[in-house]
Amino acid sequence: MKNKRIFAVIAIALGLVVLLFLAARDYTGSNYYGKFRQARERAKSVQSEFDRLEIYLNKAVRFAPRKAYFEAKGSLYLDMALSENQFGSEEKRDEFLDKAKEVFERQILMYPASAFAYYSLGRTYMLYNFPLLTYAAKGRAYFRKALFLQPSDEFLNVNILTVILSQWDLLTTEEKDDLHNRLESVLSGNEAFLNKINNLWKKDYGSLDRIKEILSRYPDLWDRIQKLF
Repeated sequence: MKNKRIFAVIAIALGLVVLLFLAARDYTGSNYYGKFRQARERAKSVQSEFDRLEIYLNKAVRFAPRKAYFEAKGSLYLDMALSENQFGSEEKRDEFLDKAKEVFERQILMYPASAFAYYSLGRTYMLYNFPLLTYAAKGRAYFRKALFLQPSDEFLNVNILTVILSQWDLLTTEEKDDLHNRLESVLSGNEAFLNKINNLWKKDYGSLDRIKEILSRYPDLWDRIQKLF
């Protein structure tokens, strides 16, 4: 009986030690993530503070691999890839894309229902070999997975549908049918939702002529929404 009590006390003590250890790691990770956010807010540009921002996020993820930390780290690499794509070299762009892909794939392994990770992975593949859309089909597949996980998310619907519409000529018949169903779904509850897509389209492509021409290929849908143009 005495031995059982001793073992019970030891087990409780070990459990408390483990809990304290985990709590300390979580606190440390949160602390580094807080430093990242503060540095990001103060930074004049991501490029100027990239090394410091990356260090904070590496430590945050190492101590406490939370979903938000993965998202921030992957997004940091995507921001750098976008910058290299516009002002730098294709080689460095793809290096950052490789890092972003690795982070988002790891996030999906740990958080399989993370729609944002699938969306970001789709964006990553869209940038590979840009302006050629070599991996666009793979990117769209990840976009569709993101919408499957969060079908009502406005941000995802607006941004993903705009990209997919812009790649109309590359879509398979299945993708065009899926696009039709997705538009029917989001517009059935709120036709004015199309205005958000139109605004983003105008920002990226200027004239709405092309999107009008695409949507008119869905007669049942076009009869309802042409008044919005």
